[in-house]
Amino acid sequence: MGTADNAPKAEQQREEPASREQEQEERIACLEQELQQKEERILRLRADFDNYRKRMQKELSSLLSREKEQMLLKFLEVYENLAAACQAHDDQGLNMVRDQFRRALEEEGVAEIPTVGEPFDVARHHAVATECSPEHREGTVIREIRKGYSLCDRVIKPAYVVVSKGDTHGQSDRD
Repeated sequence: MGTADNAPKAEQQREEPASREQEQEERIACLEQELQQKEERILRLRADFDNYRKRMQKELSSLLSREKEQMLLKFLEVYENLAAACQAHDDQGLNMVRDQFRRALEEEGVAEIPTVGEPFDVARHHAVATECSPEHREGTVIREIRKGYSLCDRVIKPAYVVVSKGDTHGQSDRD
């Protein structure tokens, strides 16, 4: 009876390594799946962080642009007062300071908006009046009331202008 009892034990011992091996393979598969999920999560987190970083850079850049624009608008007010003072008093030193100020504004991307002789453009000009003018086509700027400025091709202060409405009949000799 000893050998008969040993047969099930031997069979059981052979099954134990097979079941251990199967358990280990299942455990390895489970760990590999868990690893793959964590790697995918890391990739998503990296992508989310990269998108966040790009969005923050864009928002910061936009904020800096708006702040620069506001600062330059204040400087333009001072520049215009200086230019008016130069017209009132012909002083060489004052003119030099005005020119230096203008160059500094230009280096920052500020440019005067062209007006007289240009077609009226609602995006760049603010019409304060219209006048009959046989010398100009209808819709042409004939006089500048206040200068306008752009910053890197974006209007930050429109020019105040007078626009031609043609001759007295609404026509122009140049039609």
